[in-house]
Amino acid sequence: MGARARLLALTLLVGLAPGAVASAASAPPQVVTARADDPPTRTITPMRLPRGSDARLDHMQDGVIHTAGGDTLSIRTPANGEQRMLLGESRMGWLVAVRKGYLGRVVAIRKGKAPQEVRHTRTTTYGQGDAAIGWLLSRDGEMLVSTTYDRGGGTSSVLTLAGDYLGGRYSSSYFTPFDADAGHIATWGEDKHYRLRVMDWVPRTSRTEIARNATWVSLRDDLMFVRTTGRLYGPSPISAPVEPAWAAPFSPLAISPDGETAVGLRISGSGFNSPAVLDVRRMSDGALLDSIAFGRRITEDSWSITSEHEQTAAWEGNRRFVFQLPARGGAVLVRCDLAQSCQRASDVGGNISFPHESFMWW
Repeated sequence: MGARARLLALTLLVGLAPGAVASAASAPPQVVTARADDPPTRTITPMRLPRGSDARLDHMQDGVIHTAGGDTLSIRTPANGEQRMLLGESRMGWLVAVRKGYLGRVVAIRKGKAPQEVRHTRTTTYGQGDAAIGWLLSRDGEMLVSTTYDRGGGTSSVLTLAGDYLGGRYSSSYFTPFDADAGHIATWGEDKHYRLRVMDWVPRTSRTEIARNATWVSLRDDLMFVRTTGRLYGPSPISAPVEPAWAAPFSPLAISPDGETAVGLRISGSGFNSPAVLDVRRMSDGALLDSIAFGRRITEDSWSITSEHEQTAAWEGNRRFVFQLPARGGAVLVRCDLAQSCQRASDVGGNISFPHESFMWW
């Protein structure tokens, strides 16, 4: 996958800085440590799995949008290699981010219609090729957030689909938003003492601190994973932050619809020669239900579990999740259930993207 997951990597970088969750006084969280009855980390070879039905999730692969309802739409917009990302659905159609040269664009895709440009931005460099860009569509499909940064810092700009500018912010730090929905953006920001905090930002209206430190925020779920100590994170409501009931070296990627199970990345204790692991944990107590190795090992050259490893994961119902694995010839979606039974859920092809997935292009 490479650079398209760097956004989350930078979020984790900031998230691992010193700090603690802003919460009401309560009992310290239960630290979820390895237990004798934990399932061992298993390695899946995708091409040895049976071929199941295609994933019934909105996703894009090789320039084709596959919808949960089974429809497909082809995209014929020029891009650099695989620099195409499915942002999500809007009243203008499916929005896709593409990059060609230094020009980043968001185009609307409708069946039987020519692609319609919604927004574009041009990144500039200083001879080092070090500028980056990422896009985020709010979950209600009404706001576009672009984030660009270079060696000087990062700038986020928020616009409506009609092109109306809602607001922007600059920081000398490097990070991009966690989530956006219904006029709100969960992102990092500096407080009045210039300390980085997790903010609920409503452009033109307010910025409210919701946590000192977090690794994942979902506005619709009213849920975030906040840092307790070291590399440990646990669940807390956004609307009424509390000390998490449990904490583990874990960063969620998706929560099951019933809220009972999370699939996400294990936060390694070391950035060098460590395995890249996808963990499945019970939300009530953090118990480890499954553990799957994926991608390349984390080495000195690919130090972050999220800068060089796949972060595409989503739930199909309450007991089955789908995620991307590398396979000979490209990438493939794998579907697993809570009984640890797995099957392939797509053909082998290029990188796969889900709506509202974090990414950053260099």
